[in-house]
Amino acid sequence: MSDRLPKDGHSCKIRNVFYNTQHADLERGSSAVGTPITGHTDDGSSEGGDNRTFMVSYTGGAEDLVTIINLKSKTYASADTLGMKLEGNGSPVVYQLIESQLSQGEFIIRKQNTNFVWYLDSDWNKTQIRIVSTPAETDKKQYWKFVQQE
Repeated sequence: MSDRLPKDGHSCKIRNVFYNTQHADLERGSSAVGTPITGHTDDGSSEGGDNRTFMVSYTGGAEDLVTIINLKSKTYASADTLGMKLEGNGSPVVYQLIESQLSQGEFIIRKQNTNFVWYLDSDWNKTQIRIVSTPAETDKKQYWKFVQQE
């Protein structure tokens, strides 16, 4: 297992590589199914920090297969491939973490057994993270860093 992968069961923030001020954020930390997961700056507030703190759990299969859960709401990051958006849901979704061949510690988050990945196309706060077919490898808007929390 790469030492750059997030640690199993530890809390982290998930930061976009291209828009490096934007972190995955479960809007209002709501546990309601379908709550948008957006890009948002880390404002340092405890409430905002809770909305932007996730836990990665390895599924026990291949070491790069994970589920991602928001600790505040206890909801999973779910790829709605019909609506092409990322949202909170009560059911786990398995993702594959694919490390960039170009930059260490940068990962594509791809829904298992699909070619759909997390993608942020704006640096505006509250821009919903989209689910898109895998773009060109050089498109940094599909890459994410896992920032471990203390």
